[in-house]
Amino acid sequence: MDEALQARVDALAADRESGASVLVQAAVTVLREALALGATQVVARAVCAVQPGMAPIWNAALAACAGDEPFERFAARLARAPRALTRFGLEVLGPRPETGAAPLRLVTLSGSAQVAALVTALAQAGPVQVACSESRPGLDGRGLALRLAAIGIPVTCFADAALGHALAGADAVLVGADAVAPHWFRHRSGTRMLAALAMREGVPFYVVASRDTFLPPGLLGHVEASEGPPGDVWADPPAGVSVRNPGCEPTPLDLVTGLITDAGLLPPEAAPDVCQALEADLPPSAFLNLGIS
Repeated sequence: MDEALQARVDALAADRESGASVLVQAAVTVLREALALGATQVVARAVCAVQPGMAPIWNAALAACAGDEPFERFAARLARAPRALTRFGLEVLGPRPETGAAPLRLVTLSGSAQVAALVTALAQAGPVQVACSESRPGLDGRGLALRLAAIGIPVTCFADAALGHALAGADAVLVGADAVAPHWFRHRSGTRMLAALAMREGVPFYVVASRDTFLPPGLLGHVEASEGPPGDVWADPPAGVSVRNPGCEPTPLDLVTGLITDAGLLPPEAAPDVCQALEADLPPSAFLNLGIS
């Protein structure tokens, strides 16, 4: 692999803080260079290998393996997605005249850039209050709290295990996703418990995810999140104590109220059709070129 391309892949591998919507932009840049240099297959496989749990990166790699035209269509749709996500999110959660000046009370988990952008737009349309958790060990929830507080949005930050307390009086839960499959989505560990409790408490639970996050059926079993370093949880555990650091987990879509996407608000039962449509847009050779038979 070209030295400059290898450096970009290494930088992508080293980024363990950014979410899927940020990482895929870096992947698109390196894949575009790979296409120009005739190194598509090796680079496409490499970017998937270094971020194996990020569906948007796999979809970008598939598009690159399908050729220049499909890749540029993917990149153009990716560029349009943030504005569309925000527009549809505002339609779902935007100003509610019936509540007067009461703030929109939102709960979130982790530090999704797409969630942050939607919350920012909602705050421009009316008062918003946000509750989040620290999201240990990476503390990306704290990072989200800092970002929102810096633009004047009131934030309450909870310890991870205490975030359920924020559901009392909440209007909705918003979370991002690293991958959306036909019957589940993957996000930060703790999401499944929060979704189950939100359903029990009657709080709407929305996943904010553009279509590049959905998994074509051919990718199922290949897009797998790896665990983080155990030392990030406990650097020096005593003898007899083993440590695990599963950063993400799947959550069943039957715990979800709706999917806020760049194609509109979708019911969870629409996920299989979206996943199938993504695969139908790709030639079989794209999967073969990515090493998927």
